Amino acid sequence: MTGVLDVPRIADPGIRGFIARHWPLVVTLAVAVVYLTTVVLLHSAAVSPIDEVVYIDYLEKLWRQGVIHNGEYLGELARSLYACHGVIPFGRMGPECGVDLSDPSAFPYGGFSSGGGYPPVQFWITRVVGDVLGLIPGVGQLAGWRLVSVLWLVVGLVFSYLCLRRLRVTGWAFVAVSLAIVASPIGYWSFSFVSTDAPMFGLGAILLWLAMRRARGVGSGWWLVLVAAIGAAFKPTIIVAVGLVSLYLLLHWAIARRGASGAPRGAAMLRSLASRMWPPLAAIVATLVVQYAWARIAAAIWVPSPTTSPGQGVEVPLSFDLVATQFTNFLGGTMHVVVPEVDTLSRAFLPLGWLLIAGVVGAVLLLPSASSDRALSISVLIAFIVAAPALTLAIVLTTGSIFPLPPRYGIALLPGMLAVTVPLLKNRWAIRALLVYVALLLVLWLGLSVVFARWFA
Repeated sequence: MTGVLDVPRIADPGIRGFIARHWPLVVTLAVAVVYLTTVVLLHSAAVSPIDEVVYIDYLEKLWRQGVIHNGEYLGELARSLYACHGVIPFGRMGPECGVDLSDPSAFPYGGFSSGGGYPPVQFWITRVVGDVLGLIPGVGQLAGWRLVSVLWLVVGLVFSYLCLRRLRVTGWAFVAVSLAIVASPIGYWSFSFVSTDAPMFGLGAILLWLAMRRARGVGSGWWLVLVAAIGAAFKPTIIVAVGLVSLYLLLHWAIARRGASGAPRGAAMLRSLASRMWPPLAAIVATLVVQYAWARIAAAIWVPSPTTSPGQGVEVPLSFDLVATQFTNFLGGTMHVVVPEVDTLSRAFLPLGWLLIAGVVGAVLLLPSASSDRALSISVLIAFIVAAPALTLAIVLTTGSIFPLPPRYGIALLPGMLAVTVPLLKNRWAIRALLVYVALLLVLWLGLSVVFARWFA
Protein backbone atom coordinates (compact mmCIF):
# COMPACT_ATOMS: atom_id res chain seq x y z
CA MET A 1 0.00 0.00 0.00
CA THR A 2 2.86 2.39 0.63
CA GLY A 3 5.87 0.89 -1.07
CA VAL A 4 8.47 2.66 -3.17
CA LEU A 5 7.11 5.00 -5.75
CA ASP A 6 9.48 5.19 -8.70
CA VAL A 7 9.86 8.55 -10.39
CA PRO A 8 9.55 8.10 -14.19
CA ARG A 9 12.20 9.73 -16.32
CA ILE A 10 9.60 10.85 -18.86
CA ALA A 11 6.63 12.80 -17.62
CA ASP A 12 3.25 11.27 -18.38
CA PRO A 13 1.22 13.62 -20.58
CA GLY A 14 -2.05 15.19 -19.54
CA ILE A 15 -4.11 15.38 -16.39
CA ARG A 16 -4.70 11.62 -16.21
CA GLY A 17 -0.97 11.01 -16.28
CA PHE A 18 -0.41 13.57 -13.53
CA ILE A 19 -3.08 11.96 -11.34
CA ALA A 20 -1.62 8.50 -11.96
CA ARG A 21 1.83 9.66 -10.85
CA HIS A 22 0.75 11.83 -7.92
CA TRP A 23 -2.48 10.21 -6.77
CA PRO A 24 -1.55 10.34 -3.03
CA LEU A 25 -1.28 14.12 -3.22
CA VAL A 26 -4.41 14.45 -5.36
CA VAL A 27 -6.48 12.32 -2.98
CA THR A 28 -5.18 14.16 0.09
CA LEU A 29 -5.80 17.62 -1.33
CA ALA A 30 -9.25 16.70 -2.62
CA VAL A 31 -10.39 15.42 0.77
CA ALA A 32 -8.70 18.18 2.79
CA VAL A 33 -9.92 21.09 0.65
CA VAL A 34 -13.50 19.85 0.33
CA TYR A 35 -13.68 19.05 4.04
CA LEU A 36 -12.16 22.31 5.30
CA THR A 37 -14.15 24.42 2.86
CA THR A 38 -17.30 22.77 4.17
CA VAL A 39 -16.24 23.47 7.75
CA VAL A 40 -15.47 27.12 6.96
CA LEU A 41 -18.88 27.59 5.35
CA LEU A 42 -20.53 25.95 8.38
CA HIS A 43 -18.91 28.47 10.73
CA SER A 44 -20.95 31.36 12.03
CA ALA A 45 -19.36 34.74 12.73
CA ALA A 46 -18.31 33.48 16.18
CA VAL A 47 -14.54 33.68 16.36
CA SER A 48 -11.83 31.23 17.26
CA PRO A 49 -10.28 31.76 20.71
CA ILE A 50 -6.84 31.77 19.07
CA ASP A 51 -6.94 35.60 18.76
CA GLU A 52 -9.07 35.48 15.61
CA VAL A 53 -10.98 38.61 16.60
CA VAL A 54 -7.65 40.49 16.68
CA TYR A 55 -6.73 39.19 13.23
CA ILE A 56 -10.13 40.12 11.81
CA ASP A 57 -9.75 43.60 13.29
CA TYR A 58 -6.35 43.84 11.58
CA LEU A 59 -7.82 42.79 8.24
CA GLU A 60 -10.79 45.17 8.54
CA LYS A 61 -8.53 48.18 9.19
CA LEU A 62 -5.93 47.28 6.59
CA TRP A 63 -7.06 49.46 3.68
CA ARG A 64 -7.34 52.51 5.98
CA GLN A 65 -4.19 52.06 8.05
CA GLY A 66 -1.93 49.53 6.34
CA VAL A 67 -0.83 48.26 9.75
CA ILE A 68 -2.09 47.93 13.32
CA HIS A 69 -0.34 50.15 15.85
CA ASN A 70 0.59 49.13 19.37
CA GLY A 71 -1.72 50.80 21.86
CA GLU A 72 -4.79 51.20 19.66
CA TYR A 73 -8.29 49.95 20.41
CA LEU A 74 -10.25 47.25 18.61
CA GLY A 75 -12.47 48.60 15.89
CA GLU A 76 -16.23 48.53 15.48
CA LEU A 77 -16.31 45.18 13.65
CA ALA A 78 -14.25 43.41 16.33
CA ARG A 79 -16.41 44.81 19.12
CA SER A 80 -19.53 43.72 17.28
CA LEU A 81 -18.16 40.19 16.90
CA TYR A 82 -17.45 40.04 20.62
CA ALA A 83 -20.88 41.33 21.63
CA CYS A 84 -23.14 39.74 19.02
CA HIS A 85 -21.45 36.43 18.17
CA GLY A 86 -18.87 35.69 20.82
CA VAL A 87 -15.80 33.51 21.11
CA ILE A 88 -15.96 29.74 20.74
CA PRO A 89 -16.55 28.13 23.25
CA PHE A 90 -16.84 31.00 25.77
CA GLY A 91 -19.83 32.83 24.30
CA ARG A 92 -20.56 36.54 23.94
CA MET A 93 -18.39 39.12 25.64
CA GLY A 94 -18.82 42.80 26.43
CA PRO A 95 -22.09 44.75 26.26
CA GLU A 96 -25.28 43.22 24.90
CA CYS A 97 -25.59 43.08 21.15
CA GLY A 98 -27.35 46.13 19.74
CA VAL A 99 -26.48 48.57 22.51
CA ASP A 100 -23.75 51.21 22.54
CA LEU A 101 -20.38 49.53 21.90
CA SER A 102 -18.25 52.66 22.02
CA ASP A 103 -16.72 52.04 25.45
CA PRO A 104 -13.63 49.87 24.85
CA SER A 105 -13.15 49.11 28.53
CA ALA A 106 -16.28 46.91 28.42
CA PHE A 107 -14.47 44.39 26.21
CA PRO A 108 -11.76 41.83 27.01
CA TYR A 109 -8.32 43.27 27.73
CA GLY A 110 -9.78 46.76 27.98
CA GLY A 111 -10.66 46.75 24.30
CA PHE A 112 -7.02 47.03 23.26
CA SER A 113 -5.75 45.25 20.17
CA SER A 114 -2.78 42.93 20.58
CA GLY A 115 -2.23 42.97 16.82
CA GLY A 116 0.48 45.61 16.93
CA GLY A 117 3.12 42.95 17.46
CA TYR A 118 2.36 41.26 14.13
CA PRO A 119 4.07 42.31 10.91
CA PRO A 120 1.49 43.18 8.25
CA VAL A 121 2.71 40.94 5.41
CA GLN A 122 0.45 37.95 5.96
CA PHE A 123 -2.53 40.22 6.66
CA TRP A 124 -2.01 42.01 3.35
CA ILE A 125 -1.95 38.63 1.60
CA THR A 126 -4.99 37.38 3.51
CA ARG A 127 -6.97 40.53 2.77
CA VAL A 128 -6.25 40.53 -0.96
CA VAL A 129 -6.69 36.79 -1.55
CA GLY A 130 -9.56 36.51 0.93
CA ASP A 131 -11.49 39.37 -0.64
CA VAL A 132 -11.23 37.63 -4.01
CA LEU A 133 -12.45 34.34 -2.52
CA GLY A 134 -15.24 36.24 -0.80
CA LEU A 135 -16.64 37.23 -4.19
CA ILE A 136 -17.56 33.60 -4.89
CA PRO A 137 -21.34 33.22 -4.49
CA GLY A 138 -22.24 31.85 -1.07
CA VAL A 139 -18.86 32.56 0.51
CA GLY A 140 -18.75 36.13 1.82
CA GLN A 141 -15.88 38.23 3.09
CA LEU A 142 -15.26 36.60 6.49
CA ALA A 143 -15.37 33.08 5.04
CA GLY A 144 -13.07 34.27 2.24
CA TRP A 145 -10.51 35.41 4.78
CA ARG A 146 -10.79 32.08 6.59
CA LEU A 147 -10.36 30.12 3.37
CA VAL A 148 -6.87 31.60 2.94
CA SER A 149 -5.80 29.33 5.81
CA VAL A 150 -6.94 26.35 3.70
CA LEU A 151 -4.60 27.54 0.94
CA TRP A 152 -1.68 27.55 3.38
CA LEU A 153 -2.51 23.94 4.24
CA VAL A 154 -2.39 23.12 0.52
CA VAL A 155 1.04 24.74 0.24
CA GLY A 156 2.31 22.74 3.22
CA LEU A 157 0.96 19.43 1.93
CA VAL A 158 2.35 19.97 -1.58
CA PHE A 159 5.88 20.67 -0.35
CA SER A 160 5.70 17.90 2.25
CA TYR A 161 4.79 15.56 -0.59
CA LEU A 162 7.77 16.81 -2.60
CA CYS A 163 10.02 16.07 0.39
CA LEU A 164 8.73 12.50 0.53
CA ARG A 165 9.17 12.10 -3.22
CA ARG A 166 12.82 12.89 -2.67
CA LEU A 167 12.91 10.07 -0.12
CA ARG A 168 11.11 7.91 -2.73
CA VAL A 169 8.45 6.90 -0.23
CA THR A 170 4.77 7.81 -0.46
CA GLY A 171 1.37 6.20 -1.04
CA TRP A 172 -1.61 5.64 1.26
CA ALA A 173 0.63 6.32 4.25
CA PHE A 174 1.01 9.91 3.04
CA VAL A 175 -2.76 10.22 2.71
CA ALA A 176 -3.36 8.83 6.19
CA VAL A 177 -0.79 10.90 8.09
CA SER A 178 -1.59 14.10 6.19
CA LEU A 179 -5.31 13.77 6.90
CA ALA A 180 -4.46 13.03 10.54
CA ILE A 181 -3.01 16.56 10.68
CA VAL A 182 -6.17 17.93 9.07
CA ALA A 183 -8.38 16.05 11.54
CA SER A 184 -6.35 17.09 14.58
CA PRO A 185 -7.24 20.01 16.85
CA ILE A 186 -4.40 22.05 15.37
CA GLY A 187 -5.77 21.30 11.91
CA TYR A 188 -9.26 22.46 12.85
CA TRP A 189 -8.32 25.66 14.68
CA SER A 190 -5.47 26.67 12.35
CA PHE A 191 -6.93 25.89 8.92
CA SER A 192 -10.63 26.75 9.21
CA PHE A 193 -10.30 30.17 10.89
CA VAL A 194 -8.16 33.23 10.27
CA SER A 195 -4.86 32.11 11.78
CA THR A 196 -1.25 33.22 12.00
CA ASP A 197 -0.20 29.58 12.52
CA ALA A 198 -1.43 28.33 9.13
CA PRO A 199 1.35 30.07 7.12
CA MET A 200 3.96 28.54 9.44
CA PHE A 201 2.95 25.06 8.25
CA GLY A 202 3.31 26.06 4.59
CA LEU A 203 6.55 27.98 5.02
CA GLY A 204 8.01 25.24 7.24
CA ALA A 205 7.39 22.71 4.47
CA ILE A 206 9.03 24.97 1.87
CA LEU A 207 12.10 25.41 4.08
CA LEU A 208 12.42 21.65 4.58
CA TRP A 209 12.13 21.00 0.84
CA LEU A 210 14.77 23.63 0.05
CA ALA A 211 17.07 22.16 2.71
CA MET A 212 16.72 18.65 1.28
CA ARG A 213 17.60 19.99 -2.17
CA ARG A 214 20.56 21.88 -0.73
CA ALA A 215 21.80 18.73 1.05
CA ARG A 216 22.05 17.07 -2.35
CA GLY A 217 23.80 20.04 -3.94
CA VAL A 218 20.74 21.20 -5.87
CA GLY A 219 19.58 24.80 -6.02
CA SER A 220 20.92 28.04 -4.61
CA GLY A 221 21.29 28.50 -0.86
CA TRP A 222 19.91 32.02 -1.21
CA TRP A 223 16.41 30.59 -1.61
CA LEU A 224 16.67 29.24 1.93
CA VAL A 225 17.70 32.68 3.20
CA LEU A 226 14.88 34.39 1.29
CA VAL A 227 12.12 32.08 2.55
CA ALA A 228 13.41 32.35 6.13
CA ALA A 229 13.32 36.16 5.91
CA ILE A 230 9.81 36.06 4.45
CA GLY A 231 8.74 33.70 7.23
CA ALA A 232 10.05 36.12 9.84
CA ALA A 233 7.97 38.85 8.21
CA PHE A 234 4.96 36.62 8.94
CA LYS A 235 5.61 35.44 12.50
CA PRO A 236 8.69 34.97 14.74
CA THR A 237 7.87 31.28 15.35
CA ILE A 238 9.27 30.46 11.90
CA ILE A 239 12.61 30.29 13.73
CA VAL A 240 11.77 26.73 14.86
CA ALA A 241 11.66 25.59 11.22
CA VAL A 242 14.86 27.49 10.42
CA GLY A 243 16.51 25.76 13.37
CA LEU A 244 15.31 22.37 12.13
CA VAL A 245 16.74 22.77 8.63
CA SER A 246 20.01 24.17 10.00
CA LEU A 247 20.46 21.13 12.22
CA TYR A 248 19.48 18.83 9.35
CA LEU A 249 22.08 20.29 6.98
CA LEU A 250 24.79 20.07 9.65
CA LEU A 251 23.98 16.43 10.47
CA HIS A 252 23.67 15.51 6.80
CA TRP A 253 27.16 16.94 6.16
CA ALA A 254 28.63 15.18 9.21
CA ILE A 255 27.09 11.78 8.37
CA ALA A 256 28.06 12.00 4.70
CA ARG A 257 31.62 12.97 5.63
CA ARG A 258 31.94 10.11 8.12
CA GLY A 259 30.76 7.57 5.57
CA ALA A 260 32.92 8.84 2.72
CA SER A 261 36.40 7.57 1.98
CA GLY A 262 39.03 10.24 1.63
CA ALA A 263 36.95 12.87 3.40
CA PRO A 264 38.69 16.28 3.53
CA ARG A 265 40.66 17.26 6.63
CA GLY A 266 41.89 20.49 8.16
CA ALA A 267 41.28 23.62 6.10
CA ALA A 268 39.56 21.64 3.36
CA MET A 269 37.09 20.27 5.89
CA LEU A 270 36.33 23.78 7.17
CA ARG A 271 35.74 24.99 3.60
CA SER A 272 33.39 22.06 3.02
CA LEU A 273 31.52 22.84 6.23
CA ALA A 274 31.30 26.54 5.40
CA SER A 275 29.98 25.75 1.92
CA ARG A 276 27.26 23.56 3.42
CA MET A 277 26.31 25.72 6.40
CA TRP A 278 26.40 29.31 5.16
CA PRO A 279 22.78 29.20 3.84
CA PRO A 280 21.17 28.08 7.14
CA LEU A 281 23.39 30.40 9.19
CA ALA A 282 22.52 33.29 6.88
CA ALA A 283 18.86 32.26 7.18
CA ILE A 284 19.06 32.49 10.97
CA VAL A 285 20.66 35.93 10.73
CA ALA A 286 18.04 37.08 8.20
CA THR A 287 15.25 35.87 10.49
CA LEU A 288 16.65 37.76 13.48
CA VAL A 289 17.28 40.92 11.44
CA VAL A 290 13.72 41.00 10.10
CA GLN A 291 12.27 40.42 13.57
CA TYR A 292 14.46 43.14 15.08
CA ALA A 293 13.58 45.57 12.30
CA TRP A 294 9.87 45.01 12.81
CA ALA A 295 10.19 45.40 16.58
CA ARG A 296 11.81 48.79 16.02
CA ILE A 297 9.13 49.83 13.55
CA ALA A 298 6.33 48.69 15.88
CA ALA A 299 7.85 50.68 18.74
CA ALA A 300 8.18 53.77 16.54
CA ILE A 301 4.50 53.76 15.52
CA TRP A 302 3.13 53.24 19.04
CA VAL A 303 -0.17 55.06 19.46
CA PRO A 304 -0.37 57.09 22.69
CA SER A 305 -3.48 56.12 24.68
CA PRO A 306 -5.09 57.27 27.93
CA THR A 307 -3.88 54.14 29.70
CA THR A 308 -1.30 51.46 29.19
CA SER A 309 -2.34 48.60 26.93
CA PRO A 310 -2.77 45.60 29.24
CA GLY A 311 -1.26 42.22 28.63
CA GLN A 312 -3.36 39.12 28.19
CA GLY A 313 -2.71 37.88 31.71
CA VAL A 314 -0.62 34.88 30.64
CA GLU A 315 2.83 36.09 31.70
CA VAL A 316 4.49 33.97 34.40
CA PRO A 317 7.83 34.14 36.24
CA LEU A 318 10.73 32.35 34.60
CA SER A 319 11.59 29.17 36.49
CA PHE A 320 13.49 25.95 36.02
CA ASP A 321 10.23 23.98 36.07
CA LEU A 322 8.76 26.13 33.29
CA VAL A 323 11.76 25.60 31.03
CA ALA A 324 11.91 21.87 31.89
CA THR A 325 8.28 21.30 30.89
CA GLN A 326 8.97 22.86 27.50
CA PHE A 327 11.13 19.89 26.48
CA THR A 328 7.97 17.81 26.01
CA ASN A 329 5.74 20.68 24.86
CA PHE A 330 5.91 20.34 21.07
CA LEU A 331 6.52 16.58 20.99
CA GLY A 332 3.63 15.83 23.30
CA GLY A 333 1.06 18.43 22.40
CA THR A 334 1.36 19.98 18.94
CA MET A 335 -1.30 17.73 17.37
CA HIS A 336 -3.26 16.98 20.50
CA VAL A 337 -4.64 20.05 22.29
CA VAL A 338 -5.07 23.64 21.09
CA VAL A 339 -8.21 24.80 22.91
CA PRO A 340 -8.39 22.73 26.12
CA GLU A 341 -12.00 23.72 26.84
CA VAL A 342 -13.04 21.92 23.62
CA ASP A 343 -10.26 19.52 22.68
CA THR A 344 -10.18 17.75 26.06
CA LEU A 345 -13.94 17.11 26.06
CA SER A 346 -13.14 13.88 24.30
CA ARG A 347 -10.18 11.59 24.59
CA ALA A 348 -10.65 10.81 20.93
CA PHE A 349 -7.66 13.00 20.10
CA LEU A 350 -5.17 11.21 22.35
CA PRO A 351 -3.98 8.80 19.59
CA LEU A 352 -2.89 11.83 17.55
CA GLY A 353 -0.34 12.64 20.24
CA TRP A 354 0.76 9.01 20.23
CA LEU A 355 1.11 9.12 16.45
CA LEU A 356 3.39 12.14 16.61
CA ILE A 357 5.57 10.67 19.35
CA ALA A 358 5.71 7.21 17.77
CA GLY A 359 6.55 8.63 14.35
CA VAL A 360 9.26 11.05 15.46
CA VAL A 361 10.89 8.77 18.05
CA GLY A 362 10.36 5.60 16.01
CA ALA A 363 12.09 7.13 12.99
CA VAL A 364 15.28 7.52 15.00
CA LEU A 365 15.05 4.01 16.46
CA LEU A 366 14.06 2.17 13.29
CA LEU A 367 15.34 4.12 10.30
CA PRO A 368 18.94 5.28 10.90
CA SER A 369 20.63 2.27 9.30
CA ALA A 370 18.19 1.87 6.43
CA SER A 371 16.87 5.35 5.71
CA SER A 372 18.17 7.18 2.66
CA ASP A 373 18.46 10.30 4.80
CA ARG A 374 18.97 9.37 8.45
CA ALA A 375 20.03 12.93 9.32
CA LEU A 376 16.42 13.97 8.86
CA SER A 377 14.98 11.66 11.53
CA ILE A 378 17.59 12.71 14.09
CA SER A 379 17.16 16.43 13.42
CA VAL A 380 13.36 16.24 13.57
CA LEU A 381 13.45 14.52 16.97
CA ILE A 382 15.95 17.03 18.36
CA ALA A 383 13.92 19.94 17.00
CA PHE A 384 10.68 18.71 18.59
CA ILE A 385 12.45 18.39 21.95
CA VAL A 386 14.67 21.49 21.93
CA ALA A 387 12.66 24.08 19.96
CA ALA A 388 10.18 24.98 22.71
CA PRO A 389 12.71 25.58 25.52
CA ALA A 390 15.00 27.44 23.12
CA LEU A 391 12.11 29.64 22.01
CA THR A 392 11.17 30.22 25.64
CA LEU A 393 14.64 31.48 26.50
CA ALA A 394 14.75 33.62 23.35
CA ILE A 395 11.50 35.31 24.33
CA VAL A 396 12.84 36.01 27.82
CA LEU A 397 16.04 37.54 26.42
CA THR A 398 14.23 39.75 23.89
CA THR A 399 11.13 40.82 25.84
CA GLY A 400 12.00 40.29 29.49
CA SER A 401 8.79 38.32 30.07
CA ILE A 402 7.59 34.80 29.41
CA PHE A 403 4.43 32.76 29.18
CA PRO A 404 3.87 29.00 28.75
CA LEU A 405 4.27 28.47 25.01
CA PRO A 406 1.21 27.00 23.29
CA PRO A 407 2.04 23.64 21.65
CA ARG A 408 0.62 25.04 18.40
CA TYR A 409 3.84 27.07 18.02
CA GLY A 410 5.38 23.80 16.85
CA ILE A 411 3.20 23.66 13.74
CA ALA A 412 6.18 24.57 11.51
CA LEU A 413 7.77 21.25 12.54
CA LEU A 414 4.86 19.10 11.34
CA PRO A 415 6.20 18.80 7.75
CA GLY A 416 9.26 17.18 9.33
CA MET A 417 6.99 14.82 11.26
CA LEU A 418 5.31 13.86 7.99
CA ALA A 419 8.66 13.25 6.30
CA VAL A 420 9.88 10.81 8.97
CA THR A 421 6.57 9.14 9.91
CA VAL A 422 5.27 8.18 6.46
CA PRO A 423 8.22 5.83 5.71
CA LEU A 424 7.45 3.92 8.92
CA LEU A 425 3.88 3.06 7.89
CA LYS A 426 4.33 -0.01 5.73
CA ASN A 427 1.68 -2.30 7.20
CA ARG A 428 -1.52 -2.01 5.18
CA TRP A 429 -3.73 -2.83 8.15
CA ALA A 430 -2.12 -0.09 10.24
CA ILE A 431 -2.71 2.37 7.41
CA ARG A 432 -6.34 1.28 7.06
CA ALA A 433 -6.88 1.60 10.81
CA LEU A 434 -5.41 5.12 10.75
CA LEU A 435 -7.63 6.09 7.80
CA VAL A 436 -10.75 4.85 9.62
CA TYR A 437 -9.74 6.71 12.77
CA VAL A 438 -9.10 9.91 10.82
CA ALA A 439 -12.47 9.60 9.06
CA LEU A 440 -14.21 9.38 12.45
CA LEU A 441 -12.39 12.50 13.66
CA LEU A 442 -13.41 14.41 10.54
CA VAL A 443 -17.03 13.50 11.20
CA LEU A 444 -16.61 14.57 14.83
CA TRP A 445 -15.31 17.98 13.82
CA LEU A 446 -18.14 18.41 11.33
CA GLY A 447 -20.60 17.73 14.13
CA LEU A 448 -18.85 20.18 16.44
CA SER A 449 -18.89 22.80 13.69
CA VAL A 450 -22.67 22.46 13.39
CA VAL A 451 -23.03 22.74 17.18
CA PHE A 452 -20.78 25.81 17.31
CA ALA A 453 -22.70 27.46 14.48
CA ARG A 454 -26.02 26.92 16.30
CA TRP A 455 -24.82 27.98 19.74
CA PHE A 456 -22.90 31.02 18.57
CA ALA A 457 -25.01 32.18 15.64
